[in-house]
Amino acid sequence: MATHAVILCGGRGERFWPASRRKMPKQFIRLFGTKSLTRQTSERISGICPRSRQLFITPNELASLVAADLRLPRRNLLLEPCGRNTAPAIALAAIHLSKRDPDGVMVVLPADHLITRRREFHLAVRLAIELARRGLLATFGIPPSRPDTGYGYIRYGRRLAGSGRLTAHEVAGFQEKPDNATARRYLREKTYLWNSGMFVWRVDAIMTAFRLFLPEFHSELVHYGSTIGTSREPAALQRLYRKAPSISIDYAVMERAENIAVVKANFDWDDVGSWLALTRHLPADRDGNVRRGTTAVKDTSSCVIDSGSGLVACLGVRDLVIVRSGEAVLVAHKDALGGIKDLLAQISRQRGGESFL
Repeated sequence: MATHAVILCGGRGERFWPASRRKMPKQFIRLFGTKSLTRQTSERISGICPRSRQLFITPNELASLVAADLRLPRRNLLLEPCGRNTAPAIALAAIHLSKRDPDGVMVVLPADHLITRRREFHLAVRLAIELARRGLLATFGIPPSRPDTGYGYIRYGRRLAGSGRLTAHEVAGFQEKPDNATARRYLREKTYLWNSGMFVWRVDAIMTAFRLFLPEFHSELVHYGSTIGTSREPAALQRLYRKAPSISIDYAVMERAENIAVVKANFDWDDVGSWLALTRHLPADRDGNVRRGTTAVKDTSSCVIDSGSGLVACLGVRDLVIVRSGEAVLVAHKDALGGIKDLLAQISRQRGGESFL
């Protein structure tokens, strides 16, 4: 019963535009240090799952980026014809692993998360593996450090395993992204965790869940599985994704299953969801500015500034995010970053706008 890492490398990283583009999304750029988030994720889990037991799920158009970043053999790459959210991506990995190691355990990780305190991370994953071997579908919940409205939450109940600061619990409920008042209540009550989007389960357990909760898709998945390694596989994969629902694994399985558990994690975690993540992980100057690259500031405070390969100079501004990348520049108030996807949609409608995305 070997353990396999399944690393989800899709996603456009639009909230990190203009540094993140369709041809080079967030998970492949070097935001923290000299390695991409994808490479950091691979190295972080390698203490439990060596590179030979890591599967990278990526859309066709990003395959060359993954392979170049990690120097991967073809066997470690699974290519999606198109994006269909996390449930079909995880199902694709599960059906392949069911052929390679039907008794195996899957550790499912997004490629673009930042996790520190590696030892604590490994201990939490090993506890989740213990739960998975008992047939449970395990996820990781992060004790909230602030009333964040950008995450879903998990309410946890009775302790199932572990001790001290590392414990696993029954799941009492999943909560959608809350408003600010509700997020503050969750923080006060201390029975809610951030939903990290990371999972551990046995291959057969998640396949059973797909059969129960997505029966039509499961039938297509099994048909595709019968073609793996044959000349019929490419056409069967196209058919599978044409019929696949675009649905997250949370909606498809986790919010409907009963055999679920949450590991209350004690490692530091960030999904790096916007430019404001830099303020949590990079040092600020005496005026509260977080600066990357070549910058000059005067009478400037509480800004995030990334100059790319050029120079950014700021005079008399505060609470802005200013990012230069190639031929594109973003200037936004920190409080307005939630509208960046609408801004990109507007750019895409402009003549020649697609070339900047």
